[in-house]
Amino acid sequence: MSLNPARRLPGPPITTRPGLPWLVAIACLLSLPVRAETVAPIEDWRQANETVGRFERGHIDLLRWEAEHLPTPSPEAPAPSASWTLHEAIVAAQRTRPDLLAQPGLNARERAQLQLRQRELALQVERAWLQAIAARHAAATHRQVLEAALAGHELALRMARVGNWPQARQQRESLLLLDAQAQWQLAEHAQRAAVIELWRLTGAEWAPEVLAQRLPADLPAEALPPHDPPTLDALEQTALDNHPLWRWQALEAHRARQAVGDLQPLLTAIRQATAADPTSGRPQPLPGFDRPQRWPHAWDKALQTHLETEALERRIRADVRIAHSAWQTAQRLAQDHAAEAARLHTALEEDMLQRYNGMFKSTWDLLAAARARLQAVNEAQQARLGAALAWAELRAVLDGLPYTGAAPRSTSAAAAAADQGH
Repeated sequence: MSLNPARRLPGPPITTRPGLPWLVAIACLLSLPVRAETVAPIEDWRQANETVGRFERGHIDLLRWEAEHLPTPSPEAPAPSASWTLHEAIVAAQRTRPDLLAQPGLNARERAQLQLRQRELALQVERAWLQAIAARHAAATHRQVLEAALAGHELALRMARVGNWPQARQQRESLLLLDAQAQWQLAEHAQRAAVIELWRLTGAEWAPEVLAQRLPADLPAEALPPHDPPTLDALEQTALDNHPLWRWQALEAHRARQAVGDLQPLLTAIRQATAADPTSGRPQPLPGFDRPQRWPHAWDKALQTHLETEALERRIRADVRIAHSAWQTAQRLAQDHAAEAARLHTALEEDMLQRYNGMFKSTWDLLAAARARLQAVNEAQQARLGAALAWAELRAVLDGLPYTGAAPRSTSAAAAAADQGH
């Protein structure tokens, strides 16, 4: 999109809403009369000053009066009365996968494998459901950032038009607007893509546009992890008890050991065969037995079953520990960093608004504080999404699935706060 500084860029209308006092203030400034470009700049300033002079306390009274007389924004379409819950999304997805329904006559191993595939489907749906909710929230936040950039761009145009504002500063606001537009468009695309992915997985009866309106406005409390989870040892035992294949594998290994007796001689022979080179201490390039080993075929089967069971147990315990560490890290990022940064930025903006006196220098400080706060709010929401996804991954591991989550990511809220201070 090419930017023409002489005209207002297309974008969402500048509206006022609860929780955005800075936008009310900027919108009031933009409501001051500004003549066409052919009128002398001094006339614009004279009329603006006369408007301010009619109020006892100048800009402050003017802003309050204008805020009370701003046109009421057009009402938005009413949201559905009920949100589409995660359980409803999982049930809808199950209806699209009849191949995962249990059939009569399945043996224990087949039922266990089918159960894991059902749990994998539920995890996919939960991921998509959480990401769609967070993407919708992020798009709304980026829209507010765009509204702030539109306000700054419009104000810079008016100040440049009356001749008391350098073109370089006005162009800087135009660049901020271009960046805000790009980020908003990317957020809108991310929202559409996330909703379409949820729609694809669930086969929802509504179109993706309708499905987006039926999602919760924010991450539900039940999607977030508890503050006092069980201990790591308890989680590992829960994962072992809930894993259908491990229970079946452990039972098979127990039966095989009972059939052949003690497996310790075989384990001792393997340990000796794989011992390090006694001279160099390095692993042997081709470890093996120094004499023929003769034992019944049943011993081979029992040994293989025993080793497979131990390997599966190690994998389950390792997945629990990795998922638990990822969840703890993501939760700390959400609670101790992103949420606190959002609170500090909100306090910073409130303080800025209290000291706002209507002068244009303070206006730019107000806009910068608003952008920083909105950025922190978006990062806090992304951190909460990371914690919710990490909690979902941990619960999936406890249900028997392998860990497939990504490493937790930090936010740049602290960097934004540092930039704000300079």
